Amino acid sequence: MAEHGHVEQGLMEGHAEEHGATIADHLEYWTYKFDDSNPFMQIHVDTMIMTTTIALMLIGFALWLRGKITEGAPTGAQNFIETIVDFINDTVDNNFAVHNPWMAPLAFTIFVFIFLCNTIDILPAYLIGHIAHSFGSPAFRPVPTNDLNLPLAMALSVFAMTLYYELKLKPLHFLKDMVNEPFTSLVPIWAKPIVMPINLVLKIVEEVAKPLSLSFRLFGNMFAGEVIFLLIAFLLFSDSVDGLMSVGGIIGEILGFVIALGWSFFHMFIGLLQAFIFMTLTVVYLSMTHQPVEH
Repeated sequence: MAEHGHVEQGLMEGHAEEHGATIADHLEYWTYKFDDSNPFMQIHVDTMIMTTTIALMLIGFALWLRGKITEGAPTGAQNFIETIVDFINDTVDNNFAVHNPWMAPLAFTIFVFIFLCNTIDILPAYLIGHIAHSFGSPAFRPVPTNDLNLPLAMALSVFAMTLYYELKLKPLHFLKDMVNEPFTSLVPIWAKPIVMPINLVLKIVEEVAKPLSLSFRLFGNMFAGEVIFLLIAFLLFSDSVDGLMSVGGIIGEILGFVIALGWSFFHMFIGLLQAFIFMTLTVVYLSMTHQPVEH
């Protein structure tokens, strides 16, 4: 009996360790390190794989749709895409004061790409991870926007574009604004050389805050959604068939399915909202660079 008790206790501990390890693995990245001593000399392979896959899917779908485009009343996929295009064009027209032929395609690409990255999280919590593990992956996180590197890289790209247009369209005004706002115009002439360095620091902080807010907003919302998915799977998971077939197990699984389904729909809405916010703020930031200089 004592031996049987030890065996049963060992099995229970094994179930607990396996369950916890599964969650821990899901929250780890598949990391390739070029230099173990340098944390910046590494890449997240899972993020690279998923972003490349999504980008290739978008390109493939666009090439397929191009051959299916018909004039007149569109149907099917063409009708769906034209609805999105009209929505993006209206958003750009409402937020962009001047004409720039690159703006609508950029906004469309950002919106669709981020939305597809976000909605991967509606798949079963461990599905893609188990598939990746079967091919030898030590860890795998399927949602690219849960990796801060991707939102930050996209936000820095938007930031680089704003600097490019500022320096291209109104370089003198931009440089003057960096040292004159917000305090130089409020102080006497003799104090302006003292205030200018303070203005420069504040303007740098203001400019840097734009990509940081873009990236952390997207990353924070998607990371929180993933954690809640894992908590639902962890709290309502049965360790054995006997537990699943019990009354409590059946009720728990039904409750877990309903909660997970409801959260999936809500999370899809959050993913759609975050894609729209990122796109809209990108258009607004670039619109500010195209504003005419006021004299």
